[in-house]
Amino acid sequence: MFLTRALAATLAAVALLTQSGTAHSTDRQPLRYVSRLEEPVIHTDANSRRVHAFSSFELSFLIHNGRQKVRLSLAPNHDIISKDAVVHIMGPDGKVRAIEPLDRMEHKIYQGQAFVLREGHNDWENVGWARVNIRRDGVHPIFEGAFRIDGDDHHIQTDETYRKTKQRADPEIEWSPEEYMIVWRDSDIGASPHVHDGDDGPSQGELRKRDLSDRSPLCSSDGLDFNADDAHPIYRGLDTRDLDSGMSVNGLPRTLMRRQDQTQMGNGAGVNLASTVGSTAGCPTTRKVALLGVATDCTYGKLFNSSMAIRQNIIAQINTASQVYESSFNISLGIQNLTISDTNCPAQATEQAPWNVDCGGGVNITDRLNLFSAWRGNFKDRNAFWTLLTTCNTDAAVGLAWLGQLCVEGSVKSGSGNTNETIAGANVVVKTSQEWQVIAHEIGHTFGAVHDCQSGTCSDGTVTKQQCCPLSSSSCDAKGQFIMNPSTGSKITNFSPCTIGNICSAIGRNSVRSSCLASNKDVTTITGSQCGNGIVEAGEECDCGGTGGCKDNPCCDAKTCKFTSGSTCDFANEECCNRQCQFASAGTVCRASIGSCDPAETCSGTSGVCPTNVFAPNGQACGNSSENLACASGQCTSRNQQCKTLMGSLTTGNDTYACSNSGCQLSCASPEFGKDTCFTMMQNFLDGTACQGGDKCSNGACTGSSFAGEVGTWLTDNKNIVLPVACAVGGLVLLALLCCCWTAFARRKSRRLRKQRKKAAAAALAAKAQKQAMVSVNEVPLPGYQPPGGAYAQNQRTMNGNIRAPPAAATRDNSPHNNGQWQPPQRQYTSARYA
Repeated sequence: MFLTRALAATLAAVALLTQSGTAHSTDRQPLRYVSRLEEPVIHTDANSRRVHAFSSFELSFLIHNGRQKVRLSLAPNHDIISKDAVVHIMGPDGKVRAIEPLDRMEHKIYQGQAFVLREGHNDWENVGWARVNIRRDGVHPIFEGAFRIDGDDHHIQTDETYRKTKQRADPEIEWSPEEYMIVWRDSDIGASPHVHDGDDGPSQGELRKRDLSDRSPLCSSDGLDFNADDAHPIYRGLDTRDLDSGMSVNGLPRTLMRRQDQTQMGNGAGVNLASTVGSTAGCPTTRKVALLGVATDCTYGKLFNSSMAIRQNIIAQINTASQVYESSFNISLGIQNLTISDTNCPAQATEQAPWNVDCGGGVNITDRLNLFSAWRGNFKDRNAFWTLLTTCNTDAAVGLAWLGQLCVEGSVKSGSGNTNETIAGANVVVKTSQEWQVIAHEIGHTFGAVHDCQSGTCSDGTVTKQQCCPLSSSSCDAKGQFIMNPSTGSKITNFSPCTIGNICSAIGRNSVRSSCLASNKDVTTITGSQCGNGIVEAGEECDCGGTGGCKDNPCCDAKTCKFTSGSTCDFANEECCNRQCQFASAGTVCRASIGSCDPAETCSGTSGVCPTNVFAPNGQACGNSSENLACASGQCTSRNQQCKTLMGSLTTGNDTYACSNSGCQLSCASPEFGKDTCFTMMQNFLDGTACQGGDKCSNGACTGSSFAGEVGTWLTDNKNIVLPVACAVGGLVLLALLCCCWTAFARRKSRRLRKQRKKAAAAALAAKAQKQAMVSVNEVPLPGYQPPGGAYAQNQRTMNGNIRAPPAAATRDNSPHNNGQWQPPQRQYTSARYA
């Protein structure tokens, strides 16, 4: 492993600039006043009062009992829906059941200007902007939207929408068989007594930001390395850029609100939080229960007179926190395990419960969370998470939690940053007067939510990095109004719309696990059966939450928590129960498929329970083969696709891609971000996404990879380095081979030339020797013989000239010798005669 990393660090040239972030928008305080919208009229050129998606027209109406006349001049907003926009349909379990193209012609969305006709004036005055969605045109139009009058934002809602979204303290509105619209203003938000329709209403003005001192109780979860690591490695020699608000990279605007997110087929873990503000898509449509364990340390118990008092307080706090989860996410909180420590703190930490120590002693709130997480990791329960209650704060910190660890079993050690952390589904809450708010806040982190944006985080680029949640898609500062605000406050009672969208989309995309969420049926809790608490416990057939929760439920008797006469199931808690309170027929789809990696589940016809959600195996090929998509947690996706989903709206062409095939933290690049620039986000790739060494991501870690696999992955990721180096090395090897061949050829040629020279020399010597032998025959006379002169002598020379040289005399027997030279046979003469 070390060698692989060292090799990668030596040869690679990849810049990773850590930019972590998550976000959500905000809800509001109770309303003091609402007004009914009256006499709405659509004004068209043909006076038909009918409009289509590309119509330009005017819309007039009255508010405040007819005292305020309003006219909106509207034109189609072509920027709100991109040509590639798609819709994700989420199932009851929070999964995407279908993906459909968003047809622009089906949506009558308009923008324009607002005008008012003031009393005593004849001219219409332009007083601000307007945004409207026409739901029904014609003589009796129905629409929703917002407009501004003199800096005061006005919100238009139908009566049905208002009832579904109203807070408990909001004014009640009259019921009518005919749908109608109401208007409320930002200046109507407050805790003052209600002003009824017909009064002049409160004075207009913007909601003021709550004063937050430096010593306000804080959540310090952002300080955990695992949650937000600002020191990811930056390899030298490459460009790194900051995503500061107001700055740009190659002209790229620093905002996520410029246009809609282009979500495409094959969703990723990351989500552009601005695109999900207020959306409940992904959250369960039937009630689910998150079972939790709660432990108290020795310091917490000292605040109470008995263990029963401790128990009662904990149940009350969780019950209050549960209400906001029920109304926001359709998820109840139920205590399954409760551990109460003795009030006598041990002198030293024990091995069994090292977190149970007195305040001080060098153990801060971060240490306590790490120790508690390791302890929680020893339990193989089905709890969604564990909460530790204590009185030991560190400075102003009153809460701490690991981000997005819902339904994570066990614990894992992480060496990120400068500390060793133990990550688990756990959080720590310090006792305060706003205890249930802090509990709800820290559980929100466990569910994957991040802090609301404040003025500082809006201006320093945190919102662009998705490390905080904006108020809306067009406004950043949440003004400290909601539960995920970093500081506690006495008037914070609700999650913001952005937090709702943040958590629901995370559950729907499986970037936060939800497998441990139990169906609301036969749930066992430490509180025992309590009819009316919204949880179907042992001995109950149903529980719709008391008289108020059961008013629209014909299946359940609110007083007895038993089925009404003739009912066999409760559709509020069972997916395979129809509106007639009977089991759905066999084959009825209760959990639709979200794609090729998630087969649909169907009802059996004999039970109200939908079968367990089953996904295709991680790594199984899916979708378009040319895009290299594979199944991961039920999604047909890839590393590049997940980057497109998260950061695509930062670019004009959505050309983002994963920086590498290694690691499980989302790290994305784009030509528009700058050369060799990567941004690492605080979100992880989906569980099951391929990572280095051919293995898969699991809770942000790449598990099971081998040395050989990591080397192979590194070579694949660094082709721009490997190929040139390989070519250079290959060229050198080829050159060396050529040199060797040339040297061998030259050496062989040299040997051949030398051999030829030797042969030539030997031949020359032999010729010379032969020549010398011939000279001896011609010049040396035989003993006792004198050759005649004249013509005979000439004839003798001719004869000798035609005689071939015989072998050496030594090779012939009885041959006459003359110094080793063979002599031709001589004729013997008896006498000689001279003339």
